[in-house]
Amino acid sequence: MSAPTPRPMMLITGASAGLGEGFARLYAAHGWDLALTARRAERLEAIAAELRARHGAQVLTIPLDLAEPGAPDRLVDAVEAEGRHVDGLINNAGYSLTGGFLSLSPA
Repeated sequence: MSAPTPRPMMLITGASAGLGEGFARLYAAHGWDLALTARRAERLEAIAAELRARHGAQVLTIPLDLAEPGAPDRLVDAVEAEGRHVDGLINNAGYSLTGGFLSLSPA
């Protein structure tokens, strides 16, 4: 008997609260496995435990600050170490700047 085909995996950054958490709940409810990243490990684990129990989703938690050098590579490595690949991305992590959009530096 062959192993079941894994569900598609959505990578969600900024997943410990707000829109990121909402997206995690939505995609788990619609049959996706998740790779969740944010800085708050405890919060990620709490959300993951709930989504595993409620929806049977495989949920990888990868606590990282994506502003740190090398963090994006560590994120990809963590997903690949689980034998998975990312099928979709919700890039919700970030921070705000003050000022008009057109006057801000792209950097």
